[in-house]
Amino acid sequence: MTSPGRRSLNTAELLLAELVTNTLDPGYAAAARRREQRGAESSPHPPRWHDHVAIVVGCLLVGFVVVIAYVHQNRAAPDTATVHDALVQRVQQVQASTDQVAAQERALAANVESLRNAALGSDGGLSAELQQQELLAGTVAAKGPGLQVSLSDPVAPTPAQTAGRKGTVPVGAVQVLTDADIRSVVNQLWSDGAEAISVNDVRLTPTSAIRLAGEAVLVDFQPIASPYVIRAIGNANSLDTAFASSSIASRYQTLQGVSGISFTFSEQTSVTLPGSSSVMPRYAQASSSTTPTSTPSSSSTPSSTGGTR
Repeated sequence: MTSPGRRSLNTAELLLAELVTNTLDPGYAAAARRREQRGAESSPHPPRWHDHVAIVVGCLLVGFVVVIAYVHQNRAAPDTATVHDALVQRVQQVQASTDQVAAQERALAANVESLRNAALGSDGGLSAELQQQELLAGTVAAKGPGLQVSLSDPVAPTPAQTAGRKGTVPVGAVQVLTDADIRSVVNQLWSDGAEAISVNDVRLTPTSAIRLAGEAVLVDFQPIASPYVIRAIGNANSLDTAFASSSIASRYQTLQGVSGISFTFSEQTSVTLPGSSSVMPRYAQASSSTTPTSTPSSSSTPSSTGGTR
């Protein structure tokens, strides 16, 4: 016969064994079974074979669209390069033709000058005055001491360093200097006492114009590109001192540190400036023919103002 103390001990041992062997409470197991039962009742039908086919077809369509977009984006790259090379070749051909015509013009101008000097050989005063006027007009080459100022745009950054579409470089990140910058330097040199000035070997005359067409700087309708080299003839020491203390030099020294442009100027013991093509000024003249005066249409009743307008 088992004593009550022995039965209590066996019950405690069984409870401890149950806790060790079955760590999950029976209530959790029952709740899990209920969730599985509800999920099975509310879940849709199992995947069918055509569902897998639809997924595969959708992935293929997405891949096809991506490939088409990539091809369309990069198809124009070779054509663009071809067009660019063709344009560069055309520009080089036109430049070569222009240089040839300019050389012929210089040769003819030298021939005309020799003939003119032969005709004016007996009148030295008139010949000297003519040479002085040609020098002031910029139609003949000039040589002497002076100052050289150089301006150039910052180095073009790589596409990875710029924001925007991949592979592109914004114009503003490359072209900082414009025609206004060239004009400001030229006007400052004139103000400092320069006697003759050229910009990228284009001689400035009293009728010269520095303008901007699109993204190109034009000097007398001749395109120039960075670096911009401005040479001036005059008293080298005075030009250097006056230009160094000017607000223009201070401005571009500041831009050199802020925008990354290149700005230098230095005295030159000998500067040679080419002559410019002579331009014949043209003036408007009044026409000799009289313009008929328009009159209002005639009517039987006279105008209340008493005249025509």
